[in-house]
Amino acid sequence: MNPEFKKIFKNEYYQIIAGIVFGLILIGVFINKKMFLSVFAIIGAFFIILNLIRLIDVLNGNKTNLKKLIKGTILAPVILGLFVGFVGNEFKHLGNTINDSEIFKEFGIYGLIFAIFIVILRYSFKPKENRKFSFSGLFASLIVFPLLFISCVTFINRYKAEEQLNPMESIVWEKESEIDEKDKSDSQFWIFTNVGIYKEKFKVEFELWNNLQKNDTILLFTEKGNLGYEIVERIEKKPTANNVYN
Repeated sequence: MNPEFKKIFKNEYYQIIAGIVFGLILIGVFINKKMFLSVFAIIGAFFIILNLIRLIDVLNGNKTNLKKLIKGTILAPVILGLFVGFVGNEFKHLGNTINDSEIFKEFGIYGLIFAIFIVILRYSFKPKENRKFSFSGLFASLIVFPLLFISCVTFINRYKAEEQLNPMESIVWEKESEIDEKDKSDSQFWIFTNVGIYKEKFKVEFELWNNLQKNDTILLFTEKGNLGYEIVERIEKKPTANNVYN
């Protein structure tokens, strides 16, 4: 390697500038892309934050602990973001799963048991002189693992589920809405119905919600998931005799 280039490469200021420029390029290229590619824009933002922190350290005459900085500034937020995104996406699908309350209760309990097991296991494997029970670790585990178990079950159940949609009749026995006066697009609309022995609540679009009345018959187009839980893919109002005739 050229000695002059090697000297420049080792200079922290050049590394910091290169990191910030690289982050700006990622943001500029991927900020308006689809959801998956937009992750690169988020990574670019973390690159900028990381190098700004390094710059502050250099100006204060401090040496940045890169390993610790990367873990705290990039890995932790990225992992947290992926977890929140995965759970949020799967809980949206959970709401369209028949008997979702059973999934929530059963696998939520499994997650709690697993969380307690992990905390006890970590405590047991620590040297006796370093053993200290972490209530914050237990609390975090009691939140993370139940959500993770429920989300994984929902994902496995719907992943490549059977494609054939089976229409199922049901009766609307209640409607509910939550109107956001500031931003109408954030308003939410639900219908309540029975599917077999289960009472279900489905989030629907305003057009369908507005077109439905109490005791109207609807068609639930369902598909059987990989774990046996039925997934509602589409909801329509059942045409009346007059509509069919017209």
